[in-house]
Order: sequence, then C-alpha cells, then structure tokens
Amino acid sequence: MSLLSEEDLNDFISPALACTKPTEIKRTKVKSNVNALGEYEVGVDDGEDEMLEKVTITLSDCLACSGCITSSEEIMLQQQSHGVFLKAMSNREANTKLAVSISPQCRLSMATYYGMEISDFDKCFANFFQKKFNAKYVVGTQLGRNVSIQQVVKKLSEWKQSKEYEKDSRPRLSAADPGFVIYTEKTKPDLVPLLLNVKSPQQITGALLHETFDKHYKTETKTEEKLYVLGVMACFDKKLEASRPDSAGEVDCVITPKEFVAMLSELNESFYQYKVSSSDDILKDLCPEGWDPELHWCINHGSSSGGFAYQYIVWRQRTLPDELAKNSKIMKLLGKNNNICEHRLINVKTGETIASASELSGFRNIQNMVRHLSRSGPNGSSAFPKRRVQSLRKRQSSTNTASSTATTTTAGRLGTLVAQPYSSEFIEVNAAPGGCLNGSGLLNEEQSTVRKRQFTQQLEERFHSSFTMVDPLDTTQWSTTEIIEPEKLYEYTFHAAQPQDKQKDIVTVGNTW
Repeated sequence: MSLLSEEDLNDFISPALACTKPTEIKRTKVKSNVNALGEYEVGVDDGEDEMLEKVTITLSDCLACSGCITSSEEIMLQQQSHGVFLKAMSNREANTKLAVSISPQCRLSMATYYGMEISDFDKCFANFFQKKFNAKYVVGTQLGRNVSIQQVVKKLSEWKQSKEYEKDSRPRLSAADPGFVIYTEKTKPDLVPLLLNVKSPQQITGALLHETFDKHYKTETKTEEKLYVLGVMACFDKKLEASRPDSAGEVDCVITPKEFVAMLSELNESFYQYKVSSSDDILKDLCPEGWDPELHWCINHGSSSGGFAYQYIVWRQRTLPDELAKNSKIMKLLGKNNNICEHRLINVKTGETIASASELSGFRNIQNMVRHLSRSGPNGSSAFPKRRVQSLRKRQSSTNTASSTATTTTAGRLGTLVAQPYSSEFIEVNAAPGGCLNGSGLLNEEQSTVRKRQFTQQLEERFHSSFTMVDPLDTTQWSTTEIIEPEKLYEYTFHAAQPQDKQKDIVTVGNTW
C-alpha cells in the first residue's frame, strides 16, 4: 500500500496540463488498409503502420518536462523509497559501504513518535543501521548546514557589492527547498536569476561524506570501494532534489520518517530493541574520519527550517562598524499571517533599516511573492531599483532634531513595524506552511487541520530546546574539520524553462491546509 497521496501532503502543486511525456512511435512494416485514393480496402497487406510503445515516467522526466509537479506519488516511489533502499542493500556488493544522514526535524519527529529523548533516539537510530545494514557512517546534517549558510552569506555579500544590485535589488531567494526551486524553474523562469545557487544541507552533507570516504577510506588497495548514501528527510520533495542532474552521486536515496516506520514494519523489527546505554560511544564510532563527533548533531539559531535568513542578519550586524553595531538591534517582525516573518537590523537611534531578511512558507504566500516579484517597469526594466537609504530615513525617523524626542518617537515607531518581505535582501522560502517541521513526511498522526497545526507548534517549541546550538558563522568552532575546504563551492545549475516552452500559469495549490 502506498504511503504517499495528494491528500496527505501540504506542499503539493498539481501538474500543469503540459506535464506529460510524448508517446514513442515505432514504425514497422505491417498492414495498411488505405489505397492511393484514400479509400479503405480489406485484405491489403503492404504499407506502413504505427505501433505505440508503453510509456514509463521517471524522476528525470519529471525534472525535464515543461510542467511543474512536486510530491508526486507514482514518480517518486518508482526510484526513491524504502523499498528501493532495501533492494539496494540486499543486492549490494561487499565493496559498497553505507552512510546515513538525518535532518534535525526528522530526529525530533521520530524521537517524539517513539517517546524518547533526542540523544537516546540518535544512538538507537545509529545502532539500528549499524546492526541491520552494517553502516559505516551515521551523521546529522549540521556540518552541511554550516557550509550552506556560509555560502549563502558569501553570495549575498558579493551580490550586495556588485553592479547587479544597482540594477535590480529584488530579494535573492533560497534554493534549499526543492519544491519551490522546481516550481520556479518550470513556471516562473523570469525569477530563476533570483535563486541563490547554493546547495542544501542534504546535498552538501552527502558530498562531504563522499569526500571523507574517498580521502580516508579509499587507498591504493581499496580503489573499488563505493559509498551508498541514504538521507532521512522531512519532505517528499527532497527525493526530487537528490535526483537532480547537478546532485548526481551525492545522495543515492531519500526516505522520510513515515517510510522509515513502514520499513521497520516490513522487516518485523522493533525500534526499541536497538536502544543502547547513555554511555555508549556508538555515535563516535560511526562518525566520519576528521569530523567533530558532536558538531553535526547540533543545530543553529534561526528558523527550524535552517535559519538562513536570521544568520544572514546576524552576519550583517557583526560586520558593522563598532559604533553602529552598538546602536543596532535585530527585530523579528511578523507578517500578515503566521507563515511570514522578517528579521530586520535597525539603527535604534534613527530608525533606519540597515539590513533585512525574511522567512516565507506555504504556496499561498509563495504565489503572492511571485506575483509581486514578477512585476516589471517600463521597457521590461525591474520595478525594484536599489532602495535609497535617504528615503528610508525620511520615512522612518522623526523630523525633530532634538535627540531625546527623536529617540522616543523612533522607539514608539519600532513597536508598530510589520514584516515587509518583498523589500528584504533575502527570503528563505519553504513550500510547506510553517516550514520543515510541518514536512509531509514527518510523523504527525493528527487528523484535523487545527490539531496538526497545534502539534507542529509543539514540535517548534521543543525544537529550540532539545538540541545543542552551534554558531555556523564562527568558523573557528568547526573549520578544523579536516574535510572542509572553505573555498569549495557547492552550487546548483538551474534550468529555467525556455520562452517557447513556458506554460501559462495554470498551477493550482492543493487544499491541504
């Protein structure tokens, strides 16, 4: 029985009418019953006819077509499922080793489902894959997230200092959510240039695992050794990400917590039987060579979907001149609904906005964002020229020159600010409303929409209190990891639909929230 259906999903986009694969036609010498005059005759045996071949759809076809589809059951389960993983493990050769990565959202969801503390769950999870599948590595994704955040900050900094920013200051968009990336590539190619080509923690973690394996395990006598990487992720769309051509060879298969539970059921295994004592060093035993054994199990401050927006603003504050930094403050401003917020760095004396970055989730909000960012000015020019700091000062600061009065007025005004995500420098976008903790692959068994939201909120509260925090901007904490190459880039190659292939925007959003 399938685990995935449209009704279960909160990140579903219905396919466009063009989301089809042409039928292959094979011409062979068979009967043709039409003569030269176009008349139908019986018993004529010569001529050409057409034979149609059965069509199969693969993930590659989905990613290459001109339509847009995310979380599609038939397509994903064909190449990315726990059944595919089990088959790969049963047929693997002796020279193939297993590595498993798991996101913090999945760890929290599964720990809650099994009634465990996070630390106990992590060890139990690692012990299961070691005992059952002889895993060589079992890791969290924080090391990959650190690298991803660093790359985002670097690219945003370069963009802010470039001539491109002078021409078009529309916010750059994160590419960590594959559902949103595919949606943009297929139906909004004009917005593809706004996507930051920085790979997600899932893919960077997979790449780091391969680099570690090649560096530390492969030797002259083990050149044929291979690494199979399994990712346990919160959203079904992460399967599509692992199947992108520019992600090939990084993550071999992606499953969700729902599929993990189903896999245990098929194997007639009890997860609890793999519990180990709190003093067990299994996490260190399964830590890749040269990695900090604790760091990749941590999280960072910011949203539970990665914290890219918040970390960018923290970096901007840290790079301010000392005097301005003392007078600056990071404010979290709420938007028109719970799925929009903005992190705004403000000069508390003048009320001037120094920098801002936003978080936005859910396809309703995404469609509003797309409509706003797609607007163009005369002659096709951008409707978003570089914002003028002077005009912001006029709008946000008091005209009274008395400093005390200005400070009081500004303080009152700061308390009434609301999020303006489309005026940000960067937007962290997620397809699922509420972000990754509401991922369609997590173990939220509540039936009603209201109770699902309440459960997700409980996970959100627990998320920020259950993990050890690490500062992804402080490279002194983790740059000693041997495999990290600070200058190495982990980038996507985006494929915007060509003008002649661009389809009318007929994509609709599933009514699942």
